[in-house]
Amino acid sequence: MSADLVRLVDDLEGSAAGYITLDDVERGAGRSVADEIGQGLLLVDYRERVDVSGKRTPVTLCRLNRQHPLVRELTTW
Repeated sequence: MSADLVRLVDDLEGSAAGYITLDDVERGAGRSVADEIGQGLLLVDYRERVDVSGKRTPVTLCRLNRQHPLVRELTTW
């Protein structure tokens, strides 16, 4: 259910030391969140992590779309 996912991602964002990844969200949800991304409930951003050796690894960040009506209804900021 989308409301449960909104609460999950809101909690993840609130407790994270930095950005959360799509993998973090899907692991927490126990499923793919592709439908919620398609509905505009979640936003994704494609980045690269660079380690100390200079190796680059693709990573997909994920966050709530705070302008989405359901997110606005279920969260306060």
